[in-house]
Amino acid sequence: MRAGLAAALLAAVIASLGVVDGALGAGGGNAANAKLCQKGGWSKLMDSSAHQFSGEDACVGYAAHDGAVYALAALHLEPCANQPFDGLCVNPSGSGLKPGSVVTQTLSKNGSAVREDYPIVQGDGTIDTSPIAHFELPCVAGNVYSASASGTSADSLTYPKVPGIAISSNTVERTSACP
Repeated sequence: MRAGLAAALLAAVIASLGVVDGALGAGGGNAANAKLCQKGGWSKLMDSSAHQFSGEDACVGYAAHDGAVYALAALHLEPCANQPFDGLCVNPSGSGLKPGSVVTQTLSKNGSAVREDYPIVQGDGTIDTSPIAHFELPCVAGNVYSASASGTSADSLTYPKVPGIAISSNTVERTSACP
């Protein structure tokens, strides 16, 4: 009788371990990574395609399945208030970039690159805001200028760490206006 009771008890323990193990295995995921998304954290994060999350659920689902989550990174070019007659002046800004990396700012004239600047990303993930401009003498009416920038985000916040991803800015365009 005791042997039967012991066998029944052992079978019950083994069965309950199987249920617990199955529940843990079925949930899977990476809870530590998903925690980054909670309490509004999702609004300051992006996925490995540099897309900001649409909400907490999207972020948690992505991170819980080992998706690399990054701090929101951005590059932006703003036209300067005073533009040259012939050329383009833009003020660059950026955040969430890989410290020590280089941002490539390209200024093009009529579709061909005419100047590139390479500001170094500061320790806080931002870039130098020195304006870039191109001037020509004499002025040629109708030249079309554009500027854009590209860089690298900081490494992922999730474990295991993943290197930064490519980030691109908006493009600013301007047509020269000779006096």
